[in-house]
Amino acid sequence: MTTTTTDELFQATYDRVAARYDDLWSRHVNTPNDRLTRGLGLRRGERLVDLACGSGAATLPMTRLITPGETVAVDPSEGMLRLAREAAEAEDLELTAVQAKAEDFIANAPNASFDAVSMRFALAYLDWSTVLPAMGRIVRPGGRVGLLTSLATSAPQALTTYHRLAESMEMEAVTPPTPKTLGQVEDLLTRGGLRIDDSWQHGFRLWFGSGAKATRWLLDTGYIAHPALEGLEGEVLDGLVDLFGAHLENEYREDDGVPLDFFVAGIIARRP
Repeated sequence: MTTTTTDELFQATYDRVAARYDDLWSRHVNTPNDRLTRGLGLRRGERLVDLACGSGAATLPMTRLITPGETVAVDPSEGMLRLAREAAEAEDLELTAVQAKAEDFIANAPNASFDAVSMRFALAYLDWSTVLPAMGRIVRPGGRVGLLTSLATSAPQALTTYHRLAESMEMEAVTPPTPKTLGQVEDLLTRGGLRIDDSWQHGFRLWFGSGAKATRWLLDTGYIAHPALEGLEGEVLDGLVDLFGAHLENEYREDDGVPLDFFVAGIIARRP
């Protein structure tokens, strides 16, 4: 019997929710996405790559700015790439779609091949300690790298609940896969020969009608994904959602519902 890898699980998750992803997640991060796009200072005729482009929600606004330049959209999910292509075609925008993991694309791209590199909310799915220093290699002199990531401090309500449940079941807790601080990301980009132009943090809160609905959202968006969850369905998955949701409900219910807080880091770096 084959075991599903984390990469395969993420790809399957995003293929499944591609049509709903912008409503589930993208609309909540318009503010940091817009700030990153402005900060990249994109100009007509430039060559851009958007790594882990998803449905193209952030790709198309960048493409409009560089047209008639070239946009390369990279994502491992076939479903997400299809949405990005369709959205570009609807606006008669040129888009080169590449189905690949961000780290593989970076490893195989020629030196100094892009004026701008964008990567948004992908660090949970790759080895960012090695990928971030490598990003500088594919940027031309004067080129920019723009990066957005959730921090490991995000969704503290869910994280605390997870740790308590893991402890009660005598299970070893898994560390969140994203960076804990903005400084970690800055240091790694600097190692790759980039200079930090701007960095910031953005926080927001989402409200859910119940703890179970918050838990379902975490699973549907891929915010929580692990091979151990693969194959869980029906009553087993419902039971897990109900258990986790009940703990969220009991600990964090407020008048407006059950909250989850998110913390996003944004960085613009430049190759001298």
